[in-house]
Amino acid sequence: MVEEQNRFPDWDAFTPKFASSELERLLEVSEKDVAAVENAENASYEELVWRLDDATRDLWRVWGRVEHMLSVMNSDAWRELEEKFMPKVVAFSLRVGQSKKLYEDAKRLAAAETDATRKRILEKMAQSAELAGVALEGAKKERFNAIQAELAKLSTDFSNAVLDATKAFKLEKDGKTYTIDDAEYPVTMKHCADREVREKLYRARATRAPENTPRIDEILRLRSEMADILGFEDYAALSLATKCAPGVKAVKEMFDKLDSATKDAADKEDAELGEGLEPWDRAFYAERLREKKYSYSEEELKKYFEFETTLAGLFRMAKFLFGVDVREMKGAERPSVWHEDVRFFEVSEGGKAVAHFYVDPYVRNGLKRGGAWMNEFRNRSARGATPLALLVLNLPERDAKGKCYMPWREVETLFHEFGHSLQCMLTRVDEEDAAGINLVEWDAVEVASQFMENWCLDDRTLIPVPEDMKAKVRAAKTFRAASACRRQLALASIDMALHEKESAQKGSPDAQKAAIWQHFGMPLIEGDIFLNSFTHIFAGGYAAGYYGYKWSEVMSADCYGAFEEAGLENDAAIQAVGQRYRDTILALGGSKSAFDVFRLFRSRPPEVAALLRQMGL
Repeated sequence: MVEEQNRFPDWDAFTPKFASSELERLLEVSEKDVAAVENAENASYEELVWRLDDATRDLWRVWGRVEHMLSVMNSDAWRELEEKFMPKVVAFSLRVGQSKKLYEDAKRLAAAETDATRKRILEKMAQSAELAGVALEGAKKERFNAIQAELAKLSTDFSNAVLDATKAFKLEKDGKTYTIDDAEYPVTMKHCADREVREKLYRARATRAPENTPRIDEILRLRSEMADILGFEDYAALSLATKCAPGVKAVKEMFDKLDSATKDAADKEDAELGEGLEPWDRAFYAERLREKKYSYSEEELKKYFEFETTLAGLFRMAKFLFGVDVREMKGAERPSVWHEDVRFFEVSEGGKAVAHFYVDPYVRNGLKRGGAWMNEFRNRSARGATPLALLVLNLPERDAKGKCYMPWREVETLFHEFGHSLQCMLTRVDEEDAAGINLVEWDAVEVASQFMENWCLDDRTLIPVPEDMKAKVRAAKTFRAASACRRQLALASIDMALHEKESAQKGSPDAQKAAIWQHFGMPLIEGDIFLNSFTHIFAGGYAAGYYGYKWSEVMSADCYGAFEEAGLENDAAIQAVGQRYRDTILALGGSKSAFDVFRLFRSRPPEVAALLRQMGL
């Protein structure tokens, strides 16, 4: 299934049976093609990097689509396919990553390379080989490879268990059915006056997937062993080897700063809620307090953010800030999609199409995993490829008239994921391996996404929200901000604690969680097994990296600070700063370190003051 550079995937034909035959074929073809790259003597940059990309691209694209279908159209057939091929794909990935010839070629070329982007690609290629165990021999290498295969399976099983547990729970009362999926649960907890319903939902959500308990222990044990084999003190140190943060100490210093800056404010916020509240009461009474303080309800606000109107407003904002046009491709012009709800769009700049993206908007309980995310199906390259991206949301189902009215948090999420997509789609880097979000350090990858959240209420979106409502929402942005910050600090702290060397001496994962939750004022019920559904760190890419949300938030708030300093009402000034942001944060991708890209935009290192100001602290 070798594709022409910019052909769109044929999702109608992409069945488990078709994917199986393609994977069998491509594993064999890719192995031969990688061997041919290895056999080249004194390979040039193009003969190493470009040919290696060509040798593996189709295989990774097909495997990426299998993983995508598991995320959005989960089924037994797709699970069986993944279970069959995961060991083979992991083995092939390790075989490439552990190739001494490719590693030596990368180091040789990096030493002599004068182009900064190519040098960074080669250096990161060599580092990836080192972290993939290229220096290992004999029993150590065998054990390392076995750990990789085990972790891949554990991650998949963990994710599927959460998906199944979420799908399995339903509560019926007074003719209404309640679920704990990501679209419905937070809305119910804020607005359902029936305390019994809230308690049952809270307990169900907090005790999901008990079968993941032994998986957590095994995942942590294997990660620790893997770090030891590679010569790192612990998995936290291994994780940070590829990130912006200079080390675990620097991350903990950030935790401490934000901890001390938010503690007193959070205590006051909790006192405002009243006495004797159970964990399932907090969201409900917080919402009542917010309505009282700022004179609007979330249900009232929701009616202004119908999905189509909000989407159009988002695209207007992108046009104003960055000079890009977005249009939907419909009818015969639209390529195939994996579900009838999926939409397809073209992004153009100066009249020329530069990228395309899908939007998969609505919740599909049991088929689509929770949360929201952006993936790239294709990256820009000097050889003519244009980016192809994907936004996945879990918006509430449409009403009888086909309308979807978005809770405020979902509005922010849409802008957030589009921010990720812009960094993928508006890159100007011609080297595929550093284009878009490629090589952007994991703890800086949220900068472009969090930045876009600042524009949800901007008048230039033309989303018809009355000015008095906008003023209320803006005033409410700091409502319980300290508590929200401390929740993120708790999640990041338990993630880091579980991946440190002395973790086992601190007690079980749940015991460590209880201590950290208590420190940060997080509610906890008996029998809580929140970690069993913490897919970010046990089935996603955030292990010993969840702190990246806050690390990125410091930079994204400081990016927005440049627009505030220019004057948010001054169109010309804002567009000038927008162009500078477009030419740095969005254009340069992973061609430089994220800190260097930030410095090009701000002419200085990031400062925490902007974030504290946004939180009202």
